[in-house]
Amino acid sequence: INALDPTTFPSVAALERDVVGFARDMLRGGDDVVGTVTTGGTESCLLAVKTARDLWRAAGGTGVPTIVAPATVHAAFHKAAHYFGLDLVLVRVSADGAVDAADVVDRLDARTALVVVSAPCYPFATLDPIEEIASAAAARGIACHVDACIGGWVLPWWGDDVPPWDFRVAGVTSISADAHKYGYAPKGASVLLHRGPDRLASQFFATTGWPGYPVVNPTMLGSRSAAPLAAAWAITQRLGTAGFADLTARCRRATETLVATVRAIEGVRVVGSPTGPLFAVAADDDVPAERRVDPHHWA
Repeated sequence: INALDPTTFPSVAALERDVVGFARDMLRGGDDVVGTVTTGGTESCLLAVKTARDLWRAAGGTGVPTIVAPATVHAAFHKAAHYFGLDLVLVRVSADGAVDAADVVDRLDARTALVVVSAPCYPFATLDPIEEIASAAAARGIACHVDACIGGWVLPWWGDDVPPWDFRVAGVTSISADAHKYGYAPKGASVLLHRGPDRLASQFFATTGWPGYPVVNPTMLGSRSAAPLAAAWAITQRLGTAGFADLTARCRRATETLVATVRAIEGVRVVGSPTGPLFAVAADDDVPAERRVDPHHWA
């Protein structure tokens, strides 16, 4: 089934509506949160940037817009800046991947179209200070995107020790979350949610300026397979919130066992304070060189 035309294949629209609805509830969004299913995290991130850029321009922004983000932000945002003509302003992080919220806020200005934070970041699994950054961005009228491509389908059930990072945070304007990671769907399924239909409308591309049919694309692709969408739908229907909670609990137990095991090995260390099912491992510089363990050998 070609998801290009849900009027021909109405089941596509029904599947997408259900998956988006499940993700909206999972990410604590209200009725104003809307979105689409994309082919993956890169497309979700690209569309979040394209939407923010267009809304920034519509609001009177002039010059070259910027994306402000910690240096640990995913490479997809480097690609988005390159593709869509924005400057990427990277904010330094500590050796364990943590960023100071004040350092991010200091880089926000009239050219900032979007600030991006991660839940968690890929290199170190550090959860950025989302509440503080999103609040400061909102006070300046700047959009804030949470890249939860890794954590979006697992952090909601990870535990009460995870600080608020989703649509409960008032300044968060969009979230990307990959169903083909801890949503257990096959590759090719991600969700991009926006707070407000005006933001979603700016994600679309539409034209009648050619001799063929009217083109209205909510995502970057024209023709696209509905198979990953259907698989994501089937998994959410089969597992439900209880099933995801159970799998997440098992995942957390496994992760904590691995972290404890690594921390018990002399010469190797867990980097920083990871949140969620990922963690980074490095050689322990606090022991003599001859007792350090190359993390690649350990892996």
